[in-house]
Amino acid sequence: MNILNTILENGLDKNILGAISNKTGIDTDSVQSLVSQLAPQLLNGAKQNLASEHDSSDLINMISNTNLESLSQNPEIIDNMDNSNMLGQLFSSLNENESDVTNALSAKSGIDVSSISSLLPMIAPLIMGALNKQTNLSSTDTSDTNSITSMLTDFIDQDNDGSVVDDLMGMAKKFF
Repeated sequence: MNILNTILENGLDKNILGAISNKTGIDTDSVQSLVSQLAPQLLNGAKQNLASEHDSSDLINMISNTNLESLSQNPEIIDNMDNSNMLGQLFSSLNENESDVTNALSAKSGIDVSSISSLLPMIAPLIMGALNKQTNLSSTDTSDTNSITSMLTDFIDQDNDGSVVDDLMGMAKKFF
């Protein structure tokens, strides 16, 4: 699985990094570091959403409609997306909420909570776009949500141990 590499290499190019840094006030190196810490949590949220008994069609549609290359070419569109709804889909099935995550990252990184809070919604489209890029979901018939859900769940947690954190943290260490 190379979803984190996709996010870090394709989703966080100089255009996106510059746009996010300008909007949040966080330097580009710190943005990359924070994304590598946030991505496993948000992908775990996607996995939990897909594995739940609730309808995952909204999440599937968001993934299939988010294009990572478009974000890279037009970083200003990251603000025109339905970021709060995307973030809500990723956090909806987690045992922690956005403020818990921002407080923990702030304490760990030394970056103020408000800056991290402004970063979170900008990361959601990168997660969705990377999932789309890796699974080619935009060119797949998404009407059969059961098979799409299974495909995405298997992709997100490749070693099938129930956690994506170990998969992604190993990749983050290699990347940095």
